[in-house]
Amino acid sequence: MQTAQPAINAAEDPFGAMNAMAAQHAPYRAPEIVIHHDGKPVENVGSQSLGITIAKIAVPAVLALGIGVGIGRVSKDANFYNEGLADAGAILGEQNQPSTVKATKKLLSDLDNQLDAMSKSGYRPDPAATKALSDMVTKLDVKSAIVFRAKQNALDGDLSGQILGFYSGVAEIRSMLDVHVKSAKADDKMLATAKQKTDEATLKENENQQLAGMARYGVVIAAPTEQDKDEFGARLVELGPVFCGDKQSTTGRCEEGSPSAYGYRNDPGGISWQKGDLITNGEDSVPAKKVVLLLPNGVRDALIKGSEPGASEAYYVKRLKMIAERTKKLITDANKLEGQLQTASSKGKRFSFFM
Repeated sequence: MQTAQPAINAAEDPFGAMNAMAAQHAPYRAPEIVIHHDGKPVENVGSQSLGITIAKIAVPAVLALGIGVGIGRVSKDANFYNEGLADAGAILGEQNQPSTVKATKKLLSDLDNQLDAMSKSGYRPDPAATKALSDMVTKLDVKSAIVFRAKQNALDGDLSGQILGFYSGVAEIRSMLDVHVKSAKADDKMLATAKQKTDEATLKENENQQLAGMARYGVVIAAPTEQDKDEFGARLVELGPVFCGDKQSTTGRCEEGSPSAYGYRNDPGGISWQKGDLITNGEDSVPAKKVVLLLPNGVRDALIKGSEPGASEAYYVKRLKMIAERTKKLITDANKLEGQLQTASSKGKRFSFFM
């Protein structure tokens, strides 16, 4: 006979109760497990509380991101604007800062002064002047890398265009000077020959003090008369010494009084000088057998110097006139640009969070 086993509470140990029942072959009611179904998927359990938690985290983060983007954009715009002010000041510079607007304008002013001085002599070829212009070619070699190290895109569009236009003009003038200097050096020998011929064709004080510095060539008007069956026209003659009374001066002047006549001859290198009256003023007519001076012009100079030296000198003068005109215009542009850069660089800076 089996010993009775103590009863096992199925509520406390359902599996133990089932084992005991099986061992005793006594039927016991299986423990009840009650499941309540509310109609919602299992996945929705706790979803509402999770969404609220995410919202509490995400909303402040989005707001902070928006504020950060706004601050960043404002700071970026402010920094861009402030860089433009700094760029304007850097490009304006000072006269002792090479390649800046002020320093370059000073060089242009120096060039303008040189050209003005040359214009007083009609831009006559001069090796010393050519050397000075050659030095200016070197000085006007603007270092664009220094100038445009400042960010051009941080400046106003119109102002940037004027800056580029100004430095392009400087490069143009430098190129014109370089071409002129090289051409002048190539023509030096020819121009030296022309200068020698000009000097030889100029009356000296010991030859004719009254006409010293004038060309030694003039014109004598010829007209037929009853006594002289000459042809009507004009003859180019060489002018020479003055006459004091009946005597020809050997010093170029008369010790007492004014010259009584001026010597001239029809053949160059001739021995004898004829007496002639010099006419220096008049109105509608010039008497025959009177000496008239040749006024300066290109034809007269070409006759004296020769065609090739004359052409070289003509181009020499033309080049310098073009350079002088371009330089004056660029100085005007530089003055305007300098004022605008001064205004731009003196504006107040904008606040930036990342200054």
